[in-house]
Amino acid sequence: MQFCLELAFGVLLALAFVPKAPVGVLFYRVMGTSAFVPALVAVLVPLVSRTRGADDATLLVASLALLTYPVYSGPVRGQRWAVGLGLALVGTGAAVCLLVVDSASGVGPLGLALACASALTTGAVAGSVGLAMVLGHWYLTVPNLEVRHLQRLNRVTVASMATSIALVAATCVLMSEALNSGRYPLFGATGLFYLGTRFVVGLGFPLAFAFMAASSLRFRNTRSATGILYASTVLVLIGTAASVSLQDSYGVPL
Repeated sequence: MQFCLELAFGVLLALAFVPKAPVGVLFYRVMGTSAFVPALVAVLVPLVSRTRGADDATLLVASLALLTYPVYSGPVRGQRWAVGLGLALVGTGAAVCLLVVDSASGVGPLGLALACASALTTGAVAGSVGLAMVLGHWYLTVPNLEVRHLQRLNRVTVASMATSIALVAATCVLMSEALNSGRYPLFGATGLFYLGTRFVVGLGFPLAFAFMAASSLRFRNTRSATGILYASTVLVLIGTAASVSLQDSYGVPL
């Protein structure tokens, strides 16, 4: 559930950085649906499995992304589009934070704030890289599309990855005692394997790929940049899955 909501939040956040790109309605429909579907899964699965009720706060705020779908994915532009997208972002972001609060135990206010920020940033990484990859493909159908739109989105991926690395590192430092006191200590062999996968595969390599994509875009080589972003998307999704797995084991987003 949290993985789906993080992905939905990340796609919507990345979409906010291409509000005026002349890519046509289809692009916004595709990417809006890419946020809508995981949000729908996150809402329906707990209802069908009866693990949460229809009055559950997490499901109610997540439903904002479903209700505003016709706005942020349709031909609506301008202020109404921004309001619809903003409500969807607030809904998915709040739902992620509520799930983090539910899963975290014995964590103080600072720890909770750090955990929520880390979970949201993980979603931002996955969403921004995926949307940048799709936008790169759009240059095949809109060859006159200015390269600055993809450059801006690539900078968003770099900022998201750098922030995620900093937040995960801060979590490991500030909560080291708790993370190392379980059955499988985070800084033991098994824990370090998964944490290393999270850092190296999910963040380190994609960050290096983002700089490679930026170099390609300086020469307006959108095809090479898109190929790099495609590989980065796969690695980021692996890292996001590792992050959710680590949270299940240690109680806080890593």
